[in-house]
Amino acid sequence: MELDLLNFLNRGQNNVDIQEFQRELTNKLEEMENRYTIDRFEGEIAVLENRDTGEMFNVDKKDLPQDIKEGTILKINNNKYEIDIEEQKKVEERIKNKMNKLWK
Repeated sequence: MELDLLNFLNRGQNNVDIQEFQRELTNKLEEMENRYTIDRFEGEIAVLENRDTGEMFNVDKKDLPQDIKEGTILKINNNKYEIDIEEQKKVEERIKNKMNKLWK
C-alpha cells in the first residue's frame, strides 16, 4: 500500500481526502509494527525480532506457519502469524544484489 498524499500534491490535486489519508497512514503504521524476522530456534521455541524496533521475543513453533526457517519474515494477519511473501522476496533480492556486488 502506498500513501497517495504526495502523489496528489505532485499532480497538482489539492483536494485530498484527509480521512482516507489518515486511514492509509494508520494501516501503514500498523503494518510496519507487525513484521518480524525469525532470528533462531531454541527447541520448540522460535525467537522473533521485530523488524522496526529490534525487540526480541519468543513464540511457540506450533503458533507459526509450517514452512518457516531462520530469516523468514512474518506478519500478523487476523491475529495469526503468516509468511510475508512480498517482504521476503524484497529482502532476498536485496541480499542477492549485495552478494553480486561483493563478488564483482
